[in-house]
This record gives sequence, C-alpha cells and structure tokens, in this order.
Amino acid sequence: MPKTATRLSALFAIAVSTSAMAAAQDWEYIPYMGDDSAAADAQSSSTPATGTIDQVQFGDVWADMDVQLPEHTPNGVSTSTTVGNLANATRHAGDIDSEVRQSFDATSRATNSVRGYSVGTGVSTTTAYANASSAGTNYGANSSYAQQEAAGSVEANSRIELYQANQVASASTAVANVSTNDNNDGFSIADQTQYSAADVTSETDADMWQNGTSASFATTAGGNASSSTGYTSTNYNRALQKTEDGTRISGSTDVYMKDGTNVTAATNSFGNSATVHNEWGYATLGIDGAPTKQDNQADVDAQSYVTLDHWSGYANSSSYGVGNSALISNVGSDTVMYADQSNSGTVYSYAKLDGASWTGGTGVVTSTAVGNAATATVCNFCSEGAVGGRVNQVNTGAVIAQGQANTNYGGGIYGSASAIGNAATIQSLGTE
Repeated sequence: MPKTATRLSALFAIAVSTSAMAAAQDWEYIPYMGDDSAAADAQSSSTPATGTIDQVQFGDVWADMDVQLPEHTPNGVSTSTTVGNLANATRHAGDIDSEVRQSFDATSRATNSVRGYSVGTGVSTTTAYANASSAGTNYGANSSYAQQEAAGSVEANSRIELYQANQVASASTAVANVSTNDNNDGFSIADQTQYSAADVTSETDADMWQNGTSASFATTAGGNASSSTGYTSTNYNRALQKTEDGTRISGSTDVYMKDGTNVTAATNSFGNSATVHNEWGYATLGIDGAPTKQDNQADVDAQSYVTLDHWSGYANSSSYGVGNSALISNVGSDTVMYADQSNSGTVYSYAKLDGASWTGGTGVVTSTAVGNAATATVCNFCSEGAVGGRVNQVNTGAVIAQGQANTNYGGGIYGSASAIGNAATIQSLGTE
C-alpha cells in the first residue's frame, strides 16, 4: 500500500512550463503520509487497485445553457458545468492506491440562463472548476494523493428571469481546486496539495414577478477546497493550501422580486477550505508535526442583495466570507485537528435587504467576515470519544462585515454583522 521512495521523489520533480505556474514551484508540497507509521494500522484485505493520473489543461473550457419557457411548464431544470481537469479514482469495494496531479492555466467558464413565463418547479445549477478530483472505496483501504495547481480564471454565472414560479432554486459555484475523498468500513489516508493563482468569480442574478411557496438562491466562490467523509472508517487527512497574492475570489447574489414568499439569498466566499466529516472511527485533519497548512493571500469578497417590493413568510439575505476554514467533525470516536492558518488577504462581506411585508413577514440580514476559522467537534453521546490537537492562526489582512436593512413595514427585522480576525473552537458534545 505505501508508495515507494521512487514514486514519492517523482512528485517533487514535477515542473510546469507556464510562468503562472512557476510560482507554484516555491510552494511546499506535502509528503505522502502513507509512508509513515500511520499506514501500519491499515490491514489490506485484497490486492490494491493502483493508478496514476496526470492532467494538464491550457485551453479554455466554456459551457452555456439557455432555457426559455414561453408558456407555463410544470418543471424546468437547467444545468451548466465546466471542469478543466477531472479525475476519479474510486473502487466499489477493496483497496485502492491513487495519485492525481492536475495543472490548469486557462479560463473555466459556466453560464446558465432560465427565462420565460411560468414554471411549477424551477432548478438552475451552474458549476465551474479548474481542477477536480475524487477518490475512495468501501470495505477496504483508500490511499489518496492529490496535487492541484490552477491559474487563469474560474467563472460561474447564473441568470433567472421568470414571471412566476411556485418554487425555484438556484446554485452557482466556482472553485479553482476541488478534491474529495470517501471511505466506508475501512481505512483512509488522504494527502492533498492545492495551489491557486486564479481569479474566481461566481454570480447569481434573479429577476421575478412572484413565486408561490419558496425561492432559494445560493452562490459560492472559492480558491481551494478539500473534503473527506467516512463511516465506520479510520480517517487520516492532511492538506496544504495556498492562494496567491494579487488574486481575487468574489461571490455575489442579486435578487429582485415584485412579490416573494420565503425568499433566501446566501453567498459564501472563501480562500481555502478543508473539511472532514466522519462517524464511528478515529479521524484527523493534520497530524502532530505535520499539520494541515492554509495560506490565503487572495482578497475574498461575499455580497448578497435582496429587493422585494413585498414578501410573505421570511426574507433572508446572508453573506459569509472567510480567508481560511478548517473543520473536522466526528461521531463516537477520537478526533484530532492540527492546523496552521495564515491570512493576509482582505476579507469583505456585505448583505442588504430592501422591501416591505404587509403580511407581517420576517426579514433577516446576516453578514459575517472571518480571517481564519477552525473547528474540531466530536459528538460522544454513546461513547467516550475525545477531541484534541493544536491550532495556530495568524491574520494580517483587513476583515470587514457590513449589513443594511431598509423596510417600512414587517413583522420583524433582524440584522447581524460580525467581523472576526481569528476564530478557533475545539469542543466535545454529549454527556460522556
């Protein structure tokens, strides 16, 4: 299962020819954790499936979908997706050992429009990635190494123009590097290096006359995102993530409705994000002496605008911007986080709500900006699982949160603006 020294040394010899990627060679590449003592705990039950994937993309990728509904349509679904490099190393059952290396220097753009008269249920999904990889298995050992580098630009744009809809949901997502791992009933080691010198933009623009039951609009923009999930699995994870100085990560949601019911607009922008969700098995994000490292130098911007001439039920405008985010949660077993976080980019969050509710609806405006955020949680209601580790956080960037609510009538208006330089939580939930 462990990789040989020859294969490991090859990872350090990778060179990318473009000038944008030359800076990435100064970034620290994570050593393969499977070569240390942690791998000795893995019990191989089958001959592992092994493989290496190398991908380089220098050409633009663009996907555009335009759905027009001149008459009433019961269901309208529109999807637009672009990925510069896509790698999948998974196995239904048994051991798997994979290496993925991806380089992107171009434009990845996804645009999506839903326009017309009326729809019962309308769904719009727009996704743009530079690099995306996934790995995992069931009833076996997962050994995963991913190295991703992105430059250029990543853009997702969603446009919704409808007269009316009973319910409508929209999700617009743009992330430079995405890496995921999943392991059930086994053992997992996942190491990920992600470097982004790309500008990332995700936008949602919605104009409607009215809706019947609900309207939800979500916008996400990010530099680097790694995630791992597991069930009855021993789960070791580390990540090295960096966004380059001079780049920008921007998410924006803009909603106008003449008459809205239960309307939510949410924008989430981040520089680096590393998450682990595990159940019933030892789980780590970083290890002692080799922590997960996050360095955000990009400017991060999250904005949300909701304008409703009248609304019923609730109206929610929320924005969340964070430089670095590290999160691990586990159920029933010991949990550890070792993380070093450094943010020097400006993090800005803005949320606004305009309108009135003559039926006594509730309006909520939430704006949150954080330089570094780290949370480790174990739920131990049915066990003696413990949580621990160490978190180091340094923030030198400006952190700004602003919110505004303008309404002349409503049942209640609640506003919250929070700007936090560093936030760290290590907690155990339960009675044992």
